[in-house]
Amino acid sequence: MENRPVPRTRRDTMERGGRRVKNVVEVEFRVRDPSYPFVGASRADTCRLDLEVIAPHSDDGFVEYFTLAGAPPERVLKTLDDDGVDATLVAQHADGGRLRFHVRERCVAVSVVDFGAIPRLVEADGGVGRVVAEVSSRGDAAELVDRFEREHPTVAVDDCRDRQRSTPLFTHHDFKQDAIGALTDRQREVFLTAYMNGYYDWPRKHEAAELADELGISPATFSQHLRTVEGTLFSTLLDTDDDRVFVE
Repeated sequence: MENRPVPRTRRDTMERGGRRVKNVVEVEFRVRDPSYPFVGASRADTCRLDLEVIAPHSDDGFVEYFTLAGAPPERVLKTLDDDGVDATLVAQHADGGRLRFHVRERCVAVSVVDFGAIPRLVEADGGVGRVVAEVSSRGDAAELVDRFEREHPTVAVDDCRDRQRSTPLFTHHDFKQDAIGALTDRQREVFLTAYMNGYYDWPRKHEAAELADELGISPATFSQHLRTVEGTLFSTLLDTDDDRVFVE
């Protein structure tokens, strides 16, 4: 993989009007190797796949949810099944749907997360994949590129750019890290399965018994996990000492 020089610069964070302005570095990778499932499927079926969520799987590896556009989900699943990928249909739309991947090895998104970078974009369109990872400094960017050279030699560095990101002092990413970090792998898996399969939609697309069966647990255990997750999320979101919100 061609490695562009990545010089080091100083890290800088400022505060303006209650918002945090920080210098970050985005590293963009180009993936054309069809052995990566999201790239191969997009090429075989001339469609687009966008990563929505990635989280650890309770048994092994990671679970990824992709939005599919431009092809029937059944055809894409057949392509993935032929490649030995553990993929299932979560929701079907007129021109696509939502797919769930269980990945155990050789995954670019997992490499980004394992490194500690933020995956800002993971997509594939017509056989060409793009991965944009955000890191704190040029030094971190160089280390990430080195890691990709070792783990993903067919992936190319497409760009490395400085960005100034303005965010609230407590960012969306900070909240997700705090909330998700407080959950066990199993709790995350149950919550993502419920959320991505329309359990919280109205009307519900799937009931607790169906999703519990998919996860191999009882409906009571499924509901217990969800109550624990909801309590953790609300505690993080509504952390307050204001006595006015409590009922005596």
